[in-house]
Amino acid sequence: MALLASGCVTEFKANLPSGDQQILIVDGSIMGDSTVIFQLSKSYSVDSTLAPPDVFNIDATITIIGNNGYESTPATPLGNGAYSINTGTLDDNVEYGIKIIYNGDTYQSALSKPLLTPEIDSLSWVQPEINGPVGICVSTHDNNTNEPEFFLWDYVEDWEINASYPTSAFFNPEDSTFYSDFSEPFYHCWKHNVSSNYIVGSTESLKENQIINKQFYQAELLDRFTVLYCITVNQKTISKSAYDYYQNRIQLNEEMGGLFTPQPSNLDGNISCTTNPSKRAIGYVGVTKNTTHKRLFVYPQQISHPYNDCGVISQEDVNAYLTQIGITYADYYKLGYRPAFSLNSLTFFPDYWALSPCTNCTYNGGSKVKPDFWPNDDQ
Repeated sequence: MALLASGCVTEFKANLPSGDQQILIVDGSIMGDSTVIFQLSKSYSVDSTLAPPDVFNIDATITIIGNNGYESTPATPLGNGAYSINTGTLDDNVEYGIKIIYNGDTYQSALSKPLLTPEIDSLSWVQPEINGPVGICVSTHDNNTNEPEFFLWDYVEDWEINASYPTSAFFNPEDSTFYSDFSEPFYHCWKHNVSSNYIVGSTESLKENQIINKQFYQAELLDRFTVLYCITVNQKTISKSAYDYYQNRIQLNEEMGGLFTPQPSNLDGNISCTTNPSKRAIGYVGVTKNTTHKRLFVYPQQISHPYNDCGVISQEDVNAYLTQIGITYADYYKLGYRPAFSLNSLTFFPDYWALSPCTNCTYNGGSKVKPDFWPNDDQ
């Protein structure tokens, strides 16, 4: 399932008992002045080890409706059950919801007025243990109401990685020649990750209507903090009933290892079938005026992390090995070894070799696509 304008995507395997097959699954929210995505799918039997191929084969018509008689133009189908719709500006005094016409029936979410989301006050990080995971914390408050606030967060991670060695020496296995490229084309890379779980919080049990340094995500070290790490957090105000729905969904996912409970009645949403009340739907469609965002950069010197030992092999040792085994440089290349550093200006052979991930950041899952907001000049 995909959640919407802010980009959160969470695993949603609506794997239910055989009597509950073909339940409509709806994921998405209405947000003002934006283009939002609604993801439709249908449940399947718990007896199925794999999701049937038609789970996302949903041909439907989706519109946004208001209690003042408003109805939007239909959403645009994007394929695989995804639909895109422009919301426009939401009126504070109008209650909104969505209407879905699917398989001869009409489904509708409960109408509600748009909620205003406050700014994120700050993002911070903690690393309680040396070389341990890094916790990301959020702080926010709302002075406009004395009522408890409920929040939904998601995040996007971007981080830069480097190969272990800046390398200008390369080998062409096609003609078994060495050459130089001083641009070091595979030294700088970037990685990207989008949150895959719902994260909620509330001020319901707090003395004041504010959240201070709530740890909502724990980032494993891996290669995240070796050069420069960035997390962009999106915050959305939700209703108490939406909070309860997401809390229930989070709990069920944890208990069932990502699968929905065999008793789907435990997961209540706000969508009903108006033409046939005996038909069920799963999902919660909230209404918000806006989403707020904040970005945090973490530099490697701020974090403790283990030393990355990426050893090198001398040219002399490589030659001895090739002679002993009776293979060529091309064969050695196929084994995953690459020249490291630069070519010797006298011999025109590399002085050192290393495993490919040590000399080429794309072998570590990196991409040469640099985020457009990245603060340094690395290429």
